[in-house]
Amino acid sequence: MPQDPLLQQVQLLLYRDDLSTALALLDDAYARTADPVYKEHAGRVRGWTKHLQTRESYTDAYEAYYRDLKGRWSLKHLERDIRVVLGFKTRKVVRRTAKDPEFQLLEREVIAARPAHVFDAGSGEGRVALTLAARHPSVRIEAVDVSRTNVRLSSRMNRFENLRFHCGLIEEADRFLPPGPFDLAYSFAVLEHVRDVDEVVSSIMSRLRPGGRFCFVVPMNEFVVNGDLPACRHEDGVAGHVRVFSES
Repeated sequence: MPQDPLLQQVQLLLYRDDLSTALALLDDAYARTADPVYKEHAGRVRGWTKHLQTRESYTDAYEAYYRDLKGRWSLKHLERDIRVVLGFKTRKVVRRTAKDPEFQLLEREVIAARPAHVFDAGSGEGRVALTLAARHPSVRIEAVDVSRTNVRLSSRMNRFENLRFHCGLIEEADRFLPPGPFDLAYSFAVLEHVRDVDEVVSSIMSRLRPGGRFCFVVPMNEFVVNGDLPACRHEDGVAGHVRVFSES
């Protein structure tokens, strides 16, 4: 039996991480029809975004996610830690990231602009910052991530004097970053997850010198569908909130 076309449209929006538009459709459908199915779906989607209600809940959700993913003891993580201590992990990350087309676009900007001071807004596992620091030792990089687990692991991988990792929210970076403007800032696959994209982007831009550059990457998930879409699920508790940009 074919599924409700509106619910299929909602599922497509959810797969594209456009939760706000999906919720608007569900709320409008429930207001028009009073069908409890729409209300139930909207409640489920809102449950995925509970971590966006406060800065504390946002920070706690991402820390819990990365702690469970990378911070708990296991034989696999023990092997990783040994490779980190020996420097093998860092060299492998740098070698692989340097071949990434997105990193190569960033490096092109770095070569053209010759920045002295760079801001990594949302460093995650630290792969971009580590690779940039390794390949451009004259560039000073300040990297910020919300997860203590990520910052701890990336700091242990750091072998470069021109790179420092900090734990905190991007929009609060003025509290812990050294004073002075940045020549270039970048953010890879972060802006689609933040609580308030306008606040975060404004915070990044405020730290750039006049004429400074801001490079960012946001994923755009496109699909070709044949038949009904299965239900979209976000089990990790850190679903994106809104599709912030579209690429042509």
